[in-house]
Amino acid sequence: MIPSTSSFFWDLPKSSEIAIIDSGLGNQYTYEYLYNKTAKSQEVLLRINRREHYENKKLLGCILTGNKLNDIIFYLAALQINDAIMLIDSKTTSELLTTILAQYCPDWISGQDLNDDIKAHLVERGYCYHLESNLWINDSHLNSYPPIYGELAVLLSTSGSTGNPKMVRLSRRNLQENANSIANYLMLSSAERAITSLPMSYSYGLSVINSHLYANACLILTNESIISPKFWSLFREANATSLAGVPYSYQMLHRLRFHTMELPSLRMLTQAGGRLSEELISCFHQLSLDNGWKFFVMYGQTEATARISFVPPERLSDKIGSIGVAIPNGHLELDEHTNELIYSGPNVMLGYAQNRYDLAKEDELKGVLHTGDIAYRDDEGYFYITGRMKRFVKLYGLRLNLDDIEKQMYSEFNIPVACTGDDEKLSIWLEENTSAKTIKEWVSKRFQIHHSAIQLQVVEGIPYSLNGKVDYKLLTEKMNEVI
Repeated sequence: MIPSTSSFFWDLPKSSEIAIIDSGLGNQYTYEYLYNKTAKSQEVLLRINRREHYENKKLLGCILTGNKLNDIIFYLAALQINDAIMLIDSKTTSELLTTILAQYCPDWISGQDLNDDIKAHLVERGYCYHLESNLWINDSHLNSYPPIYGELAVLLSTSGSTGNPKMVRLSRRNLQENANSIANYLMLSSAERAITSLPMSYSYGLSVINSHLYANACLILTNESIISPKFWSLFREANATSLAGVPYSYQMLHRLRFHTMELPSLRMLTQAGGRLSEELISCFHQLSLDNGWKFFVMYGQTEATARISFVPPERLSDKIGSIGVAIPNGHLELDEHTNELIYSGPNVMLGYAQNRYDLAKEDELKGVLHTGDIAYRDDEGYFYITGRMKRFVKLYGLRLNLDDIEKQMYSEFNIPVACTGDDEKLSIWLEENTSAKTIKEWVSKRFQIHHSAIQLQVVEGIPYSLNGKVDYKLLTEKMNEVI
């Protein structure tokens, strides 16, 4: 079971247990190896940037992550010396990355295989490449900005997509409490082997890493997609015990005929990152029952360090569609006027950041998060999301919930669909044009909307952000181009 310790998950044991399997059985690393490597990286980080000459010795690092061993090592080393870290996906476009770097001015950057545009930008901004550590370093920032808040640990993107440098500020306590809570309700033990099916820069993917380190379990590192045969070869060879996925992941698994795969080591499936259709929840729930797996349906936000609630697997059959109950040490309630779901707990973020100056801010939320989701609670205390407060349009005096329209359309037509709009028109995005006329007539009749206010758009594929959610921002931009 979970080690009985009060230490942080980044305080590694010096044990011979396997901590990391890096892209194949030929690369296994023990906790003792990870301990020694992070200790050496600590020494490197403490030597750079001449921090001994400044009163403020807390630096901001940036790790361009690709689910690699080096990413884990520098992440843990930075936590151990109390630097703050931005985690940015290595696939981030050059344009967005240069915007983020200009806004936050990190003191050191860890990233492999940077393209020439990024390297040129770093040199232009005064960075030097440090050969010993493979870091890009700029020691001119410490006197230019106010001291970073002492408890700030990690910065994560709010969108996982493009165009916005807004970040969530997470504290050391946020990370630890969330890892503790997840490890407890998932009942993680040191025997677990979790494969990195999600990006480390995404809060859900990071929570898998943190919670398994908390349990002294094993991480199987890969950047392969779940649609890649290499992913499943590694899954079998490394005896992975769990798989984490967002709704898009489970849609792909269904298409891949997941039920036909031979995965004898698998014991647990977890799902978060957005609403999974009730049909697929039922499908994977039954599959789990048939195979003796546990299937956890969960709900969370980056603003709560990834996890807010879960449905106990033994209750899933009669709670399909629910986000469940609050995680350990958390509390859920509804706003009495708006029915907005409000979460409180030690994993609630410090607040947002838009630039380097914001990193001096302290705890602005005090453990209370207004989720922006509208919900209701059943008579057993289980919560159900009915929509987003900001995902509404008002047409002809009717206040329409875009999430509800999507849900009902999917149930009726069983096709991928996304809805955007404003107070003049409803835009429905489809991946195929086969039933466009039928769909438009059904929506008009079902929701009492005049057909002239319904705009159908056919796209090659509904876009998803890196965190697996529909990229409504991109669709809205496309809608404006059409107009």
